Amino acid sequence: MNQKRLRRTFLEAIHSIKDYIDQHPLEIKTISALIHKTHSQIGINLLHRGFRQLYGTSIKEYEIRKRLEAAALLLQQDELTMQEITAKCGYSSQSSFVRAFKDVYGITPGQWRNQHVPVIYKEAC
Repeated sequence: MNQKRLRRTFLEAIHSIKDYIDQHPLEIKTISALIHKTHSQIGINLLHRGFRQLYGTSIKEYEIRKRLEAAALLLQQDELTMQEITAKCGYSSQSSFVRAFKDVYGITPGQWRNQHVPVIYKEAC
């Protein structure tokens, strides 16, 4: 296999894995599972290096950001409790969820919800 084709295969694998994370942000997955689910032919070390090179972040950091983006949307819908969102996002404790959310957004999930839930929802409660 020539180097250009090999490079294209690895790039496709990395993009495929990123797309899978984007489409399934709340699914907790290992790197091996990601490779398997996307039918990618790439080694773990090469995947880590290539992902960081292409997207400027580690796979784990990217997954966490996507999970917290999904959490922010769930908070805006105001249908689930904080405990339910914490569990849905794969956090074992509410304090670890709050800490991770605050690291990304600079405010707590409760503050986010208060700022982003439409007034209609607030009045109905």
